[in-house]
Amino acid sequence: MRSATPRDTSTRRVGRPPGPTPDPAVRREELLEAAVRAIRRLGPDASMEELAAEAGLTKPILYTHFGDRSGLATAIAERFAAGLVEDVLASFAAGTEPREAVRRAIDTFIAFVEREPHVYRFLARGVAASENTLVNQRLVIEVGLRLADVLRDQLQEAGIDAGPAELWAFGVLGSVFVGAEWWLFRQTMTRDELVDHLTELAWSGLFGSATAAAATTERTDG
Repeated sequence: MRSATPRDTSTRRVGRPPGPTPDPAVRREELLEAAVRAIRRLGPDASMEELAAEAGLTKPILYTHFGDRSGLATAIAERFAAGLVEDVLASFAAGTEPREAVRRAIDTFIAFVEREPHVYRFLARGVAASENTLVNQRLVIEVGLRLADVLRDQLQEAGIDAGPAELWAFGVLGSVFVGAEWWLFRQTMTRDELVDHLTELAWSGLFGSATAAAATTERTDG
């Protein structure tokens, strides 16, 4: 009697190609790179379906990895933030004249906005309801604190109360981000002109407030 051929009892999920399971971290990086490519090509309003298609996936799989559009934007922000924060903070290297340090920091940020306009807009729009954005987390916090240190030193050297230094620094920094958004929309001046005007606004805002505070103190003391 002819013996039956043994059945292959090994199992494999339907649709899954043979071979080792992709490393999750590597796969996530590939998905982020594909999403960034799609945003650069299609613009900041690219849908999740379009971003998934660029990665060769279905939309539900993209949602599985990042949760939603806000989660994807946060992941992309984290991808860009590390290098950008490092570059901006490098503007405040020891020995740099304070006003020049402020200008270099603004120029570095505007250079990113100019180089990656679609990515920047996607981040600003995609995480509007999230607390983990490029502009309100690492960049604003770390640069704002560094700017406050610069202002605090200047105020103390001038014998002026440095208490409001951090508040003023963060307030001025906000104007830089709003100015960048305006520039992307209007494009009525060159990048250098924008940086010059934002530097003047920031410097005048910081030290104009300091001068006013000093004058108030003198009148009170008098």
